[in-house]
Amino acid sequence: MTTEPTTDGFTRILVATDFSPTSEGAWLAARRLAKPLGAEVVVLHVLVEAPLFSEGPFTMKHARNVFEAARAWVEKTLGEWVATATTAGVRARWTVRTGVPYKEIVAAAESERPDFIVMGTQGRGGLDRALLGSVAEKVIRLAPCPVLTVRETG
Repeated sequence: MTTEPTTDGFTRILVATDFSPTSEGAWLAARRLAKPLGAEVVVLHVLVEAPLFSEGPFTMKHARNVFEAARAWVEKTLGEWVATATTAGVRARWTVRTGVPYKEIVAAAESERPDFIVMGTQGRGGLDRALLGSVAEKVIRLAPCPVLTVRETG
């Protein structure tokens, strides 16, 4: 027996962003989907801490300052995105996590319990994907909910 997908009950969409053009496209797609559904959009960014060095030009203090500046920029930018969505009539909020991107996206999906995840994908194939892996591919395999990927247009 096959069941048709339904939009009944969609209440939360998780959007993962790295601020690339494709992830900005995912953010816009999630907003467009959320508005007629009346769903809340939770936009997530995962900060990756750089390795800390105790000697040389990149001391732990310098690395911490760079990390905190990056966090401040991310929080400001996500706040602007949420304000824009709210002005457009979409319920939205943001969250920031630190760690390995695919692991943190899956963890956020487990704690936020979205109906689905929306994220951008670079569409890499072959050797690039084999060497680098794909955050989207790992999320698709491990997430507790469906994942909608948005490719770069053009």
